Amino acid sequence: MTMELRILGWLQGLMLGLILAAPLLSPAYMPWGVQMLFALSAFQLRQADRRWALRPGMTGWISHIRMAPSRMLPWAASAVVALIADGAGAAASGAILLAALTCELLLYPLLTRLIGGWQWRRAALAMIGLIAACAIVPAGAMQNIAMFALGVTGCLFWLRGPDGDLRATLAAFGGGLSAITLAFAMPATMMLAFPLAVISLIVGCAQATTVRRQLLPWTGHYGADAGWLQRLRSRPS
Repeated sequence: MTMELRILGWLQGLMLGLILAAPLLSPAYMPWGVQMLFALSAFQLRQADRRWALRPGMTGWISHIRMAPSRMLPWAASAVVALIADGAGAAASGAILLAALTCELLLYPLLTRLIGGWQWRRAALAMIGLIAACAIVPAGAMQNIAMFALGVTGCLFWLRGPDGDLRATLAAFGGGLSAITLAFAMPATMMLAFPLAVISLIVGCAQATTVRRQLLPWTGHYGADAGWLQRLRSRPS
């Protein structure tokens, strides 16, 4: 799956670039960009670690922590930018570093064990709860952590959902655009509409990279009486 999530990779690079340029562009929007980066990073981290069977004991945790320093570089750069951005100060920088350390070293290993075997229905219910949590938790480190958890759960929902289904892709993009429209029409709903729009668009981009040009259905037996390959009904996994 090296080329499967090219859109998300480009989007993550774009978000990191905008965050690094925040002091020159608009420092007021930097917290929103940081939250999007937490959700994107969590989604891609879970997508890259798709093992069904976790390593026993503390082996998996230690292996994850050993690879954490390289993943901390973007967060360190974001914290430095938050430190020098107008109006951000040391509080925003500390919130980024605290959330990044908590998510990388504690939250992600715990989530992979707690929700690793869930199917898409349970993941969808967890996403609804996390979207509500993102809207009510205090701004700063807690909000970044909630967005990270939402990204991990959203990736699990995508992995368990229908693969290559155009309808699922359109539904995800439709949900994201509806949330954006709601936020502009009713600004009071911004705190709830923002995480919904973020995770919907991330899942939509992930689905768009796996949409098949021509879906191959399950087929029947081969033989003279079969004619063309017989289509069999199959529910999406």
